Amino acid sequence: MTDFSQLLQQGATNAWLFIPSAILLGALHGLEPGHSKTMMAAFIIAVRGTVWQAFLLAIAATVSHTAIVWLVALAGIWYGPSFSAEATEPYFLLASGVLIVGVALWMLLRTYREQQDTKARLAYQQKAQSNQTRVIDTGHGLVDLMLVNEGGSNRFRAKFKNMRGVDKKPPAAKELILDTKRDDGSKQTFRFLTKGDYLETIDAVPGPLSFDIVLTWDHDDHEHVYYESFRPHGAAKPAAAGQLDLGDMEAMDAHARSHAMDIQKRFAGRTVTTGQVIMFGLTGGLLPCPAAITVLVLCLQLKQFSLGLTLVLCFSIGLALTLLFSGTVAAWGMQKASKKWKGFDAFADRVPYFSSAVIIAVGLFTAYSGYSHLLQGHAA
Repeated sequence: MTDFSQLLQQGATNAWLFIPSAILLGALHGLEPGHSKTMMAAFIIAVRGTVWQAFLLAIAATVSHTAIVWLVALAGIWYGPSFSAEATEPYFLLASGVLIVGVALWMLLRTYREQQDTKARLAYQQKAQSNQTRVIDTGHGLVDLMLVNEGGSNRFRAKFKNMRGVDKKPPAAKELILDTKRDDGSKQTFRFLTKGDYLETIDAVPGPLSFDIVLTWDHDDHEHVYYESFRPHGAAKPAAAGQLDLGDMEAMDAHARSHAMDIQKRFAGRTVTTGQVIMFGLTGGLLPCPAAITVLVLCLQLKQFSLGLTLVLCFSIGLALTLLFSGTVAAWGMQKASKKWKGFDAFADRVPYFSSAVIIAVGLFTAYSGYSHLLQGHAA
């Protein structure tokens, strides 16, 4: 570090040559044992994350790492020469360890709840589904869509449930529209009215009761579209050009199509919000590097603010590249495995527990490292 301080005193121009080195050191820092790469990869695997989520994790970790280095460096200048980056590191280790373990426990609880909800939903669907009843998973709950005959006329009836099949209040009747399409190409649109704890179509459904249906739910300024088929037991759906099914996305506009794909993702029982991904990344970047702090303090003391900001940012970018690589490999590997391995789903149900255990181990090791450093400091 003496060489770097001499370069700064000779002129900032020479020190700018350290930018490539700062990126490389950041990348190597990310490869150090017990660093965030293990936790990031484990998180991506646990939530079956995408490459985009791996990118968000890396960016969030970069932002938090840069911010924490600046905070520590400014605190060092504020409190004077008695401040030591090495002295503050154990506290950050301890705090990061606690946060990491907390996130891992949240992942465990979330995984357990989702798997229990999925089991309950599948059991209810298997029990409720019949020749005249379709159970639709909306992503917000279940809809029992039934063909009922009362007074000699057939009507569609929609009952709304939570993911475990427990009744809940139906939405406003005006939010739902149901369209039927028969094999001869004829179509009919039905609107609903509220009848107690369920919705029912205003018009009767003419026979024969063999058709495809499109249920549109328009609420909160956006719509969801669901496809189902009602046919006599054992009747096969005839092949026809342009027929609607779950794979026919051409019938939807771009907005509806995006929601349909979102619903398909929800069927897998793996949902994680962008905010949760970013928060996890911010947590993973809270561990500052003493070398980066020292370089920044030197730059600030010699009034080289832009150089200090640049070097720390480059260091964090190098760290982000390592995290992005490990997260991308994890996401890519999960996607490939899901396509080529038939037993992947059963295996993937257990993987989140293993990933959470890995993250807990990383958190405990991080906290223990901070605690042991504190004990050594007090002993000295």
